Amino acid sequence: SAWLKSRCIYHTIVFISNILYFMSVCGITPVNNKIVGGQDTPAGSWPWQASLQESGSHVCGGSLVNKEWVMSAAHCFSSTSPNGWSIILGRQNQQGSNPNEVSTTVDEIVLHPAYDGSTHDNDIALLRLSSPVNFTDYIFPICLAASDSVFHKGTESWVTGWGNANEGDPLPPPQTLQEVEVPVVGNTQCDCLNGVGSITDNMLCAGALEGGKDSCQGDSGGPMVVKHNSVWVQSGVVSWGYGCARPNLPGVYTRVSSYQSWINSQISTDQPGFVEFTSSGVDLYNNAKSKIFMA
Repeated sequence: SAWLKSRCIYHTIVFISNILYFMSVCGITPVNNKIVGGQDTPAGSWPWQASLQESGSHVCGGSLVNKEWVMSAAHCFSSTSPNGWSIILGRQNQQGSNPNEVSTTVDEIVLHPAYDGSTHDNDIALLRLSSPVNFTDYIFPICLAASDSVFHKGTESWVTGWGNANEGDPLPPPQTLQEVEVPVVGNTQCDCLNGVGSITDNMLCAGALEGGKDSCQGDSGGPMVVKHNSVWVQSGVVSWGYGCARPNLPGVYTRVSSYQSWINSQISTDQPGFVEFTSSGVDLYNNAKSKIFMA
């Protein structure tokens, strides 16, 4: 019994150490403990959010994964040339004063080698910053979903971005970073809704089936995240969908957990923090592990 007790203490210490380790490197929001149907975010709420800008204009979102790498969607880039691209971190508003932001250029754009623009499969990219950034209360990396993570139907998730507030909206998108909460939709159900054969194992779907809440143009490449104990974990990258927030057409996201090996193969030092996430419940509809918008 003494041996068993010592083993229990050991595993408890290891568990606490792992939690403290992840808390120290990713997924925490030090300040706070357009998206369709969303709301303005308080400054510092999502400190990993990046604005990817080409020639000074916001094009896509992204997420900081360590001090010198940002993750986004492959479809945001017509080439791998970093010329003309910049990344802004710590930004709250696309116009006006942002005292907490840092802007940096890009040294390298790495698209997934198996990215398929026609099927949207493997829609993921990594961008290496020209110089490492210092972490602050407003600039901090996100934890990433590890390869064995499971996201059952109904898992509550948050998506953030500066995209359009409505599909086909002639008005400018919101200038303040938006956030919206959406539930995961199982891959099988999502495949039926979006067209049989359209959803691969490398994708993850989320959205309110009644419509009204979704990511939209300009949110591409941005993060979808879930809360795991005290840390936030990125489950998806905004990828594609039919329109925005239409009923029975959930948005489709690149499934981050499918890419742990590839990400680690590209980022050889100071690798991102990966966290295994398993949601509660039973997923009856999931038999598999510029958002590209179509009319």
